[in-house]
Amino acid sequence: MSAPSTIELRAVSVFYGEVVGLSGVDLEVGPGITGIVGPNGSGKTTLMRVLTGLVSPREGAVKVHGAPPFSSAATRARIGFVPATEGFLDAVSARRNLEIAFAARGVSRRHASEQTTRGLELVGLAAEAHRPYRTWSRGMRQRLKLALALAADVDVVLLDEPFLGVDPPNRYLLRQHIEALGALGRTELISSHLLHEVETITNEVAILAHGRLLGHGPVAKLLGDLRSQHPHRVRVRADDPRGLAQALVAMPHVRSVEVRGKDAIEFVTEEPDLAYRELPAIVARAGVLVRSVTTQDDSLEALFRHVTQAGAARL
Repeated sequence: MSAPSTIELRAVSVFYGEVVGLSGVDLEVGPGITGIVGPNGSGKTTLMRVLTGLVSPREGAVKVHGAPPFSSAATRARIGFVPATEGFLDAVSARRNLEIAFAARGVSRRHASEQTTRGLELVGLAAEAHRPYRTWSRGMRQRLKLALALAADVDVVLLDEPFLGVDPPNRYLLRQHIEALGALGRTELISSHLLHEVETITNEVAILAHGRLLGHGPVAKLLGDLRSQHPHRVRVRADDPRGLAQALVAMPHVRSVEVRGKDAIEFVTEEPDLAYRELPAIVARAGVLVRSVTTQDDSLEALFRHVTQAGAARL
């Protein structure tokens, strides 16, 4: 049996004046890591604000562990939020910043000190804890924010653009810490526009664009929907690309064929499964030597590009 949902949104809409933040979003998320992907302005940060209780939806209902976070302090206490913006004090050491942050959650001074020590050790920053925050690199600052989520007594963790401005070595470290959170059985949402980073952490994604949820589920399922509902691009390397192109043009499901250089073509089909079944026979009849066949659309990046270009159209 699947785990019960930790987060539930039912027909949630948020408006900033005449600007749509979220529009009729239905979403259920359970324990583990779920990626929330979308371009800037798609509604990712608004979703985070709704889940932390910072914003109350104009329409619909939001529940975290069965209660609305906007009106339930007990629910908010179970949520850890790592925002994209920085809120630490520049002139204060990392240790003191964390102690203040943990104390703001309502724990005792002793408990705040213990959580600070644990958080710094978990993200490998204990040796630098005495340094003022302003002297830290972007990667170290992001890891310090994660220390709050790792060491706090919470079971829902929301990460808003955790990889923003972080160099590759620190992104690797951040991924390790994020995966550690998911392994603890917590419910973890990661919003990002760096799709390849999300794809390396989790197989479960939700796609937002224009405030609407365009798709949610395992990457493989979403890619299957993409293949069946959107034109699909295939690249073929062959010794006679023009001859193969002529054969493909005659197929009713092939929308376009383009010769790419001296040894490749790229064609777009509206029925990819049928195209793959028919391709061997087409190649044999054309008498063409084929060196490789590769899809251009079997990735989360391709899925994201297709559905966001489609605007508010659903998968």
